[in-house]
Amino acid sequence: MKLLLVATNREQAPFPVAPLGALCVAAAARAAGHQVQFLDLGIESSPKRAVRRRLAAGRVEAVALSIRNLDNCFVLAPRTYFDEVEEVAETVRRCFQGPLIVGGSGFSLAPGGWMRRLEADCGVVGEGERVLVELLGRLEAGRSLEGMAGVMTAPGRAGSSACGPAEPIEELSRLPRPAHELCRYGKYLRRGGSVSVQTKRGCPFGCVYCVYPQLEGRRYRLRPPEAVAEEVVAVLDQSKSRHFFFVDSVFNDPREHALGVCAALSRRRAPLRWMAFCNPMGFDAGLARAMAQAGCEGIEFGLDAVTPKMLAALGKPFGQEEIRTAMQAAHQAGLPFSVHLLFGGPGETWADVEEAQEFLNGCAPANAIFAGFGIRVYAGTALQTSAAREGLLAPDHELFEPAYYVSPALAEQTEENLDRIVRRRPEWTSPVDWRRPMMRWAQRLSSLLGVRPQWKNIRGYGLHLRK
Repeated sequence: MKLLLVATNREQAPFPVAPLGALCVAAAARAAGHQVQFLDLGIESSPKRAVRRRLAAGRVEAVALSIRNLDNCFVLAPRTYFDEVEEVAETVRRCFQGPLIVGGSGFSLAPGGWMRRLEADCGVVGEGERVLVELLGRLEAGRSLEGMAGVMTAPGRAGSSACGPAEPIEELSRLPRPAHELCRYGKYLRRGGSVSVQTKRGCPFGCVYCVYPQLEGRRYRLRPPEAVAEEVVAVLDQSKSRHFFFVDSVFNDPREHALGVCAALSRRRAPLRWMAFCNPMGFDAGLARAMAQAGCEGIEFGLDAVTPKMLAALGKPFGQEEIRTAMQAAHQAGLPFSVHLLFGGPGETWADVEEAQEFLNGCAPANAIFAGFGIRVYAGTALQTSAAREGLLAPDHELFEPAYYVSPALAEQTEENLDRIVRRRPEWTSPVDWRRPMMRWAQRLSSLLGVRPQWKNIRGYGLHLRK
């Protein structure tokens, strides 16, 4: 079947993210014999015109839209991505009479909401590689979609109008390598982005707000380290793109797998640089050295909380001693690292925020500490249950539109009070900083100069540019 696959994500802040999920399903569809055209709206100046141009060529039998996120998860300036996607869907409908398919992680978080609003013919819930291949096969053969796991159809059409995700793909090594050759990575790298790569899928942790377990399952499915290294080197050889980001929920867990990936990369001796999301679980001096030797140029520690009270409230699987050890290990290995905090969780007070800063003051120095507040509430999470129980959210709230949890004790003058605390330390930044023209200018300059990570010199901003 002739498929036009459209990656709809156009978010550019703090840097554009390459459409890995769409590249994965593109590769699977091609491997199954389907003809795939790929359109990445993230680098198009006029999305609707780009869609019209592709459809006008007349070589398309189905269109699939890949939706990465529901919204930007920023409580101070909430922005949903629905309007952008709706415009694309309407353009398709005006120019094309065939089936419109939707999918992606953003779709899978609220499939019913998307289906009702976009009037799509069908949607893929969960991992799309195998489901999309079967879906295209049935459409090509004129067969019913009824009974297909992981496929949601519009009310009134053949098949089920509601469904859960298909079973996770157990052996990721059997999937074809993502179709990186379809992505124009040069434009991403010039704006501070990277080539996205996964070493595994799944997350066994129980953070109260997180949707990774919903999207990828509650246990790890690991890719062979050699396969990961081969993918990275192949992209390097094909596109000369040397900056990569391992987009796993947590790169360093399981520790032995992370060490295996580092060893496989080190054996290649390729001129690559990479970053990863990490938490403190098992992150010690040995792992930090292995990451540095393998080309790591930066770590983003997604701690979200650091005090015992809030670590427990958010369901974090680590404690303060592990945080201290991880930060010290990264520092000693010469790895730049940032810390991401999320204030406003259940029961949090300003005294807890002050305690968090005091604790981090006693740890190895981070290059940047991002202090956010307001936690996006997603359907099916423990945080949704807490918010409903406390009367902060209606039990039947759809959550397609963004809703945020902010502890009642932090609900007044939140932005001003947080910024006051942040200003005590040059490496800390708050949402007030993120909206300042000077910060945006510094980000653009960092991208132009090729500074990686972008946050590497946040301390200089805090010392000299913050007003």
